[in-house]
Order: sequence, then C-alpha cells, then structure tokens
Amino acid sequence: MNVYGKIKSISATVALATTVMWSSVSAAAEQKVTMHLDFLVNGYHAPFYLANEKGWYKEAGLSVTIRPGRGTADSIKNVATGQAQFGFPDFGAVSKAIADGIPITAVAAFSQTVPAGIISFADKPINKPKDLEGKSIAVAPFGATAIMMPAFAKINGVDMSKVKVQTYNFGAMVPSFLTGKVDATVGYVFGEFHAAQKKSPKRKVLFLAMADWGIGAYSNGIVVNNAFMKSNPKAVAAFVKASLRSLKYTLTHLDEAIAATAKHTETPAATLKEQLQLALRNFDTPQARKLGWGTMTDDKWKATQDIQVEFNKQKKRVPLSAIYTNKFVK
Repeated sequence: MNVYGKIKSISATVALATTVMWSSVSAAAEQKVTMHLDFLVNGYHAPFYLANEKGWYKEAGLSVTIRPGRGTADSIKNVATGQAQFGFPDFGAVSKAIADGIPITAVAAFSQTVPAGIISFADKPINKPKDLEGKSIAVAPFGATAIMMPAFAKINGVDMSKVKVQTYNFGAMVPSFLTGKVDATVGYVFGEFHAAQKKSPKRKVLFLAMADWGIGAYSNGIVVNNAFMKSNPKAVAAFVKASLRSLKYTLTHLDEAIAATAKHTETPAATLKEQLQLALRNFDTPQARKLGWGTMTDDKWKATQDIQVEFNKQKKRVPLSAIYTNKFVK
C-alpha cells in the first residue's frame, strides 16, 4: 500500500471522530487549529507567522499553531489524518492525492506560479531550455521538480536523450552543481537557487524559471481537511481570509513579516528576507491582482492536473470541483 493508500485508510477511521470533536468547540471560544507547512521555516512562509504576530488570527476567533513540515507528502498526510486542519503543500501533489481518495480540498492559492527552474553558472549558461542538450543536470528522484522536468522538456522540445540526468538526494543537488559534478541542477528559486548564490559569491548563478517556459501550474497553497471544512466552514473562511490579508500586507512590509518569522527559526533574518524576496514573483502576479488574492481558476487547475496525469502516474482525472473551491476567499 502506498503512502496515500495508508492515509486514506487512516483518515476514514478518524473522520467521524474529528468531525464530532471539532463541532463540539464553543463558538464563543477561540478555535484551536494547526497549519502544517511543507518544509522547515522559510521566508516564503512569512504571511502565516505575521498573521499570528499581528493578532489577525485571534481577531478571527482562531488560535493557530504553525508547524514546520518535512515535505509536501508530510503536509498532506497530517491534514488528511486530522493531525492538522490546514496544510501548505504543493498543489500538484494535492491533485494526485485527491485522485487517490485523500479527503482534502484546496481553498486558496499562494504561489500562483511554480518556483522551480534550471540553475546554472553564467560562464556555462542554460539561457533557454534547448541549452540543456549536451549538458548534465542533477535531479532528485522524488518531488515536484522531478515531476516537472519531463513536462518542461516536452513542452520546449528538449531531447532528454541528449541530457545526462544524474540523481541525487535533495541535500546533495547543490553541492554536486557547485563542485562541477554536473553542469546544472533543478530546484526552487528560494531554495536551491538561493543556496547556490550564497555558496558561490564569485561565480554568477542563473535561474531559468519553468513558469516562463510553459509550465502553467500552481505551486503551494492552503488545503483543509474535508471533515473540518464540513463541520466548521466559518473557521475555514476565517483562517483563509486572515492568511490572505497577511499575504497582501507582507508584500509591502517585508521587514515586519521577516521579524515575525525569524522568532521561529534559527535561520538568520537576512536569509529569510532574501528567500521571501525571491518568492514574491510567484505570489504577486497579474492574475492574483486581477482575480483577488488566493483565487483559483479551472484553467490553471487543469494545467496542474494534466502534469500529474501524464508525468506522475495520477491514475484518473477528477472533477476540478472535487479539488478546489473559491468560496472561502470571497
């Protein structure tokens, strides 16, 4: 049984109990909820910490615990099994999980474009996708970037038989690139790219954003446990609205947001700010400004699901209405 199969089994067992538990909380009291992040604290998580610091969750009747994660699958598992009410996973993995019967729903998009890309040195540049041919690249065997690589190659006509793909664990990808074992690596702009920049101050590092070359999928956003959503719609709306309020505020108050976040990690505030600044282009998009913060569309969710079906063994397509709802962002 795969990890999502185990989650489905566990979540079915706890769904009734969690519904009863959450429903029994007095409306007059602050509702205790947990947000389970995708990874360890990073600058792009700042809106959640800032909302707590400013008291906006409390104003909304919530007592929010923010818990660092160990990957998207970890975030999904904790939400599906009721150990957290909200999560912040990659939406591609969310599509596949829901197709596998995992009881979660996407309720707000934060990262409107994927933060993944190809990282190379300026003296051996990958300026366009076809430049990968004849080069070697480090790829982790699992995770969102590994799934997007073949989609990126297909869309841009890259002949992957001419690319030497070398697999490494996540921690070894940047070192393999910096030491010259590979010509390039795939990674996130606020993760691997930022780390490569910091560790190679004398050589310019380039980032070829997949979002600029045909990958039109969502990345991270807020998901909720379905049992909790059914029994506590007002709490879900309160959490989503306070989080989006904080996201919008963060865009113009970076230092304040980082000061709130730095209290919860040993990562220096300066590093957190650099990470957040790199993530802003994924949050603050023309579509987000036009449609409203957090709002999602069928077109973009279709593109997100298409990648999972073709490149991540999603067994079946599911109706988009079973994946996401905008009712809490309005």
